[in-house]
Parts: sequence; structure tokens; C-alpha cells
Amino acid sequence: MGNIGLVVLAAGASRRLGTPKQLLSFQQKPLLQHVLDQTQEYTFSTKVLVLGAFAEQILESVDPISFHVIINEQWAAGMASSLRAGVMQALVDCPMLEHLLFLLSDQPFVSSELIQSLITTHIQHDKLITACRYQGQLGVPAIFEKSLFPELLQLQGDRGANALIQAYGDRVGEVAFKLGSFDVDTEEDYRRLGNI
Repeated sequence: MGNIGLVVLAAGASRRLGTPKQLLSFQQKPLLQHVLDQTQEYTFSTKVLVLGAFAEQILESVDPISFHVIINEQWAAGMASSLRAGVMQALVDCPMLEHLLFLLSDQPFVSSELIQSLITTHIQHDKLITACRYQGQLGVPAIFEKSLFPELLQLQGDRGANALIQAYGDRVGEVAFKLGSFDVDTEEDYRRLGNI
């Protein structure tokens, strides 16, 4: 499968929702647990789960399984701080890492099949980045080649990995993810989730 690490970003405070989105029930389990479970059939060089807001509450309800759990105390500074923390921990765990796959905790339709498709496409097409296409744009989940790790570590504020995906254009491979635009930010989103 190549020397691929995995980072799951789950540090946000769910301000618009008013309750931890990581713990919303989806398919009879917390939403974050569902995302973590989709990764279990793959052997990653390292698996990092980045928590922040509600970390203690989340760990009482979610089994991180084989993930190295870290707490980003700077989570309020924006998504980039959690992304940087995940990259740094992955490189501590596996200094020779060649690729990093990023997943978010609030995309309920991430599946093991999608993860496999991302990995296969990334390895076969030798792109700097392989990202998901939904609603006419590219975004996370995405895999980044090691030459971009320094740039990931320079991201600031709420600029997540999508900033680099947009910057590299034709050096980005893509995988279709029809429901990738669906995330859970509001109560209305969660109600819609029950109808999909």
C-alpha cells in the first residue's frame, strides 16, 4: 500500500450545532466512531486522531482503536492548528512517511471503499495530491505526498488542506465522492442526514 499515514481531524467545537458533532448518532454509533471504523481494514504506517474541544467527553464515548490520540490545546486557533499537530505527530511516529491521508470527523459518507479508491488512485497516478471531487470542486478526504508536508505545516488559521488542493491544480488527482459535500454543521444538516 505504500508508506501512508492517516490523520483524522476531530478537534472542532461544533459552534453552529451547539453539541459535539463527533458524538451525533449515525448508524447506531457516534459519527466519529463511524469514520474511525471505516479505516480499520487498512494497514497505515501511523494513525493519528486529533481531538480538541470536548476531548474528554469524546474519549468516554468513542473507542479510538489503533489510533494515536493527541489533544490539540490550540484547537480554537482554527483547523490549521489541528492539521499541523496531526502532521507533526505522524512524522514523530513514522519519520520516513511518504504520504498522508486526511479525513474529517463530520463527513458521514466516508467509506472504506472511498479510502481504497483514494489510495489506489494516488499510488497509480503519481500525483502530489489525490483529492475527492464533489459539487464541482476538489476537497478532503485527500492524500498528500511528502514533498508537501512542509507546506502543510505552514498553514494558519482556518486554512485547511483545501488551500493546497486549490493551489496545485493540475498536479492533483481526483476521486468522485458524490456525497462528499454533506457534512454536519447544523441541526438542519443532522435532520437531513436521517433522510438520506
